[in-house]
Amino acid sequence: MRNTSWIAATLKSGVALSALLSSTLASTAQEADLDEIIVIANRTETEAGKVGSTTHVVTEEDLKNDGATFVQDYLAQLPGISLTQNGGAGTLSTLRMRGQNGRYIKVLVDGLDLTDPTRARPSAAFQHILLADVERIEILKGSQSALYGGQAIAGVINIVTKRAVAGTVKQSARVEVGSYDTKSVSYGVRGATDRADIALGVEHFRTSGFSAVSPKGKSADDDGYENTTLTAKGSYDLTENLNLYFAARGTKGITELDSPGQPNLKDDMHYRQVSGKVGANYLAFDDRFFSDFSVQVTDIKREQDFEDASKQNSVFEGRKVKLDYLGEYDVSEKTKLNFGGDWSKEFSKTNDPIDDSSSIGGAFLQLMIEPLNGLSLAGSARFDQHSEFGSFVSRRLTASYEVNEDLRVRTSVGNGFRAPSLYELNHPSYGNQNLEPEESLSFDFGIDKKWLGGQLSTSATYFNIMTDDLIDYDFSTSKYNQIKGTSRSQGVELEVRYKPIDRLVLTAGYTYTYSVGPDKKRLAHVPLHDLSVAMNYDLTDDIALNVNGTYLGENLGSDWPNIVDMEDVFLLGAKASYDVTEEVELYVRGENLLVQDYELINGYQTSGLSVYAGVSASF
Repeated sequence: MRNTSWIAATLKSGVALSALLSSTLASTAQEADLDEIIVIANRTETEAGKVGSTTHVVTEEDLKNDGATFVQDYLAQLPGISLTQNGGAGTLSTLRMRGQNGRYIKVLVDGLDLTDPTRARPSAAFQHILLADVERIEILKGSQSALYGGQAIAGVINIVTKRAVAGTVKQSARVEVGSYDTKSVSYGVRGATDRADIALGVEHFRTSGFSAVSPKGKSADDDGYENTTLTAKGSYDLTENLNLYFAARGTKGITELDSPGQPNLKDDMHYRQVSGKVGANYLAFDDRFFSDFSVQVTDIKREQDFEDASKQNSVFEGRKVKLDYLGEYDVSEKTKLNFGGDWSKEFSKTNDPIDDSSSIGGAFLQLMIEPLNGLSLAGSARFDQHSEFGSFVSRRLTASYEVNEDLRVRTSVGNGFRAPSLYELNHPSYGNQNLEPEESLSFDFGIDKKWLGGQLSTSATYFNIMTDDLIDYDFSTSKYNQIKGTSRSQGVELEVRYKPIDRLVLTAGYTYTYSVGPDKKRLAHVPLHDLSVAMNYDLTDDIALNVNGTYLGENLGSDWPNIVDMEDVFLLGAKASYDVTEEVELYVRGENLLVQDYELINGYQTSGLSVYAGVSASF
């Protein structure tokens, strides 16, 4: 079996080495082109025009044009996604999708589940995910619990790091310096033959930062941050039909924080995450049957080191072990079956003390059919058994209909659940063992249209997510409690992409999100209006300019027990680049060019005007 065949198989398993498809992609992040291949939507290769859920694809070129350092900063520019952070780089951040917190988003990097079980609400620590080694990001919106398990209520984000094409050896490097004494460097080497490939990468980021204490001018120390990330992945075709693969990732971060009540004292938050995965996949019956089995282990440790010697350091340690099986059978050209199962166990302990574990196992079945030309249907069901809360059944139905080559309508509906975390249940001070799982139901409907022979494309999507018995922290009782009733997040996503000439691409995205709790009051940190605009212009063959802007309007903050209005803000960024040769690029970029003084979280400062310059090379 040639290595390219293995890549196709691995895509089906979710290991997600899908970079070989990047040559078919457009030059700006957008609703996926109808003839593009999407893996994340059905856990198998599917043409975008046959996917009923809302999907986005971010390419390596998109990321290069923008110049962001962290994955979260780029994602926050996309429709339906917003970001809040407790200060500068490395501080606690929350990525939201359609108004839903990060604990409802499944995040994968090269097939590795990055959920942090030590957090109060387990989710991916986006503040530690650097961008330099990333080649492709797939985003799937709406409830995906039937395919990915309970956490995927808002959607799934699949991040793919760089790899080489068969028969090549590639290297890449980047160095950048700039404001707040920021320095970053990255290096990667990748090679592939017809039977094997391997990719290795290292990134290091360091900044002196700024104080998160607000307002500016208040006496406090700057909050620095340092991050080192190592990545590795590879594969080997043992036979024509049997492939072995692995993926590994390690991150170590140190964040300086202002000590509570003593902003002139620095506390260090140490973060370490190591994840590894090994697996094998097999093709049979003339490649009509695909089977994949993998094992993943993730270890995480977080420690807050207080400068005040009278305080005891806080230590959180966690481990997650996961077994995963995925099968696929092509019944006919128009009918496909997907099936699989997984089992995972989470361990968490602290010095409080908490020392506990939970496990969950599940199995799913999905049928994909094309009963009529242009009509694609997918139905899936999943049964989960949780060690503490018993069983739950998740379902998902999607439909996509291509009216013609320029017009498509799509819809999806699904339900899901989220079990209380070990922290929410068992923390000696804040836990509540009477908590029950949250349950959700989501629906979306969208229309995609191309105009002017494909020069102009538009997309409109309505979404509605309802969650029963939301779990939240109750400041009045200092515990996590169940909020009886239905919380709702609904709204509209609009996207426009226009390419009037070959050298110029204009994009815009707008999201209206109305998120309320059972009391019908709007939830904090979910802007009512979120507008993003971008221009990418190749002035010459060697000089390019990217300008992007983001507007956040009618946002709310929390100042317990009150909800406060946050000021509207428009953030402007830009990047100019010059290709010295085909392999070497010089660039300069700026953030917050309008020098906005703003907050995204009440009481936490944000970055002012900042400028960075760098050089990148590929050879």
